[in-house]
Amino acid sequence: YLQERDPAARQWAICIFDDLVEFAGPASAQFAGDFLEGVLAAVRQNESPDLRQAAAYGVGIMAKNGGDAYADFVVGSALPAMIEQLNKPDARETENIFATENIVSALSKIMRVYGARLGADMPALLQTWFAALPVSNDDDEVPAVYEYLVQVLTEQPDALLAGNDPRALKHLVKSVVQALAVCNLSPELTQALLAVMQSTMASFDDAGKAALWSEIPREQQQALQSKGLI
Repeated sequence: YLQERDPAARQWAICIFDDLVEFAGPASAQFAGDFLEGVLAAVRQNESPDLRQAAAYGVGIMAKNGGDAYADFVVGSALPAMIEQLNKPDARETENIFATENIVSALSKIMRVYGARLGADMPALLQTWFAALPVSNDDDEVPAVYEYLVQVLTEQPDALLAGNDPRALKHLVKSVVQALAVCNLSPELTQALLAVMQSTMASFDDAGKAALWSEIPREQQQALQSKGLI
């Protein structure tokens, strides 16, 4: 099925290999020669967002569950292909949004697990990932993204905020607000993101807070109020 012309058939095949990596972990690497090129081709193609989504999810699972056996493929081959897709002008169009959010989630997993291998490329990758926020459509991928956001802000905030650059702070608040308003998050992650929002808002004076809050869509403000978060 991985060789079929029908993208739905290739998607089905890649989902099977995704499960193989997820549940067999590093032991799945003995079969990797049968599917890695198919996964990479699926990331690169532009005809089927569903196929690209399955492939991006699989790359993230390779990083999370596959161990060192997948590191060279993930960092050397899949990562550049995903960045190329992420930077396309239509990446956030409705038909592509789930594939794009799976790419953003995969980047979270890659940086968390293979960060040491990224070396000097890590700062630029963090900024690319941060600029791609928010993620709020694929409920399955939201936790991985925002848990990693909290981790980075705790361990190395300047890597994202560049010494409290106002544009970065505004982007952070808007991304967090959208996640809190739209997504079903665990109580722990909700509290962590609330703390991020509150500490970030504290960086602005009253006029700055009012100006920033005026840029938050009214439906998101109402959602936060209905959830008792503000």
